[in-house]
Amino acid sequence: MNANILMYASAIIAVSIVIFMLIKKMDIKITLFLMGAILILISIFMGKAIDLKGFVSTGSMWLDPLQVIVIQFKQTFSAAGFIVLILGGYTAYMSSIGANEVTVSALTKPISKIKSVYILVPVVFLIGNVLSLVIPSASNLAIILLATLYPILRKAGMSALTAGAVIATSATIVPTPLGWQPSRDAGEGCHYVYYIKK
Repeated sequence: MNANILMYASAIIAVSIVIFMLIKKMDIKITLFLMGAILILISIFMGKAIDLKGFVSTGSMWLDPLQVIVIQFKQTFSAAGFIVLILGGYTAYMSSIGANEVTVSALTKPISKIKSVYILVPVVFLIGNVLSLVIPSASNLAIILLATLYPILRKAGMSALTAGAVIATSATIVPTPLGWQPSRDAGEGCHYVYYIKK
């Protein structure tokens, strides 16, 4: 019972400190880092084992929280969510320095000569399919297309719904080289054409 009270009390205190710093509009990166390390230390003092995939103790309980943070960072760094975060930051930066506006103005001039802007729908879809060969992640491709093609299509006169739909479909309905992987794996060694026919 006392262990549960200590666990809940430490969590409430940590969250309260973070909320206080947010209200005061202070930089909370170091606070989050320290709160995480302190909460891990409290769990170690309570006799709880660190249940993390790939964790090997450093031999010092004072350094184990840092080892947990290192492992978590390595796992997150290669994850798709982190890549999306980087692409989102890059897109926001390019917009803030005005690079997107320059690209849009440069590409809108030749596009404005097209009588029906909706002829660009299959063109954008094909561009998305070609890009999907080198960017197999649908979320990453969607962010790139939204940052570059979406403003161009909107300025050319295409509706927001159509521009969004063509970008979404080109980012999700893609014939990538990896597309046959599930058929091959499911076939358990069968030729994938044979597996699909079955």
